Amino acid sequence: MYSAMRTTGHWVIVAVWGAAVLATAIATAEAQQVQAGTLTCRGGPDTGFVLGAVTNLDCVLQADSAPDSRYVAAIPNLGIFIGDEEVALTWKVMAPVPWLGLDQLAGSYTHESGARDNVLTGGTNTPITLLPLNEDAFSTPPVKIESLEMRPMDR
Repeated sequence: MYSAMRTTGHWVIVAVWGAAVLATAIATAEAQQVQAGTLTCRGGPDTGFVLGAVTNLDCVLQADSAPDSRYVAAIPNLGIFIGDEEVALTWKVMAPVPWLGLDQLAGSYTHESGARDNVLTGGTNTPITLLPLNEDAFSTPPVKIESLEMRPMDR
């Protein structure tokens, strides 16, 4: 009987240790992201347009050590009519490094279940997280974004 309890005790220790290692790895991965810039997307009478069930907004990535990069954000089913209203969205761009290469922000982004509203993750080659710059004033008018496709603006 002592042997069975001892074996069970070892498995409990191994399980607890394994859970701690996994939690540390997840926290380390999240902690390794740093702010690589600020992404501002706007649409309105002159810049945004609705094409079917997709709203396209002009976006600018501003980073400290690089010239501004321009993108188009295609947002499905935004649920607002752009034409008479200005739409403004601003995110902190979080990445594993404090700089992004040319067009590195391009890719598909989705909302993760359990994350705060308008927190999107994705990218093509580099894992990138878009965090609302200010939760209270994330967008005008208020919108909830579940996904978007970011592509470089034609040069």
